[in-house]
Amino acid sequence: MLELQVPPSIMRGQSVTLNCTFDLEEDILYSIKWYKNSVEFYRYIPSDRPPGQKYPLQGIYLDSKFPHGPSIHMYKTDLTSEGTYRCEVSSEAPFFDTVRDEKELRV
Repeated sequence: MLELQVPPSIMRGQSVTLNCTFDLEEDILYSIKWYKNSVEFYRYIPSDRPPGQKYPLQGIYLDSKFPHGPSIHMYKTDLTSEGTYRCEVSSEAPFFDTVRDEKELRV
């Protein structure tokens, strides 16, 4: 994991983009998963069709026009958007090496 970009605080109603930067070196990407307060709300698996899968979670307002994966864009936020956001990146089989980082977002 190179960097997880999550602003420390935003104004209620503001849109926000969270970005997960990583280097797989020689490995192939298996998945990118996004969590809020340890609950998964989005996963990107390039081999799946479609590759992205959203899971409903209070406070998460994903923009369907934005291509998600290493970056996610919420078109709005509210007080329930506040929490600890985690990005988890896994490489393909046989090792499924996984790295993760998390940061707090205040609204």
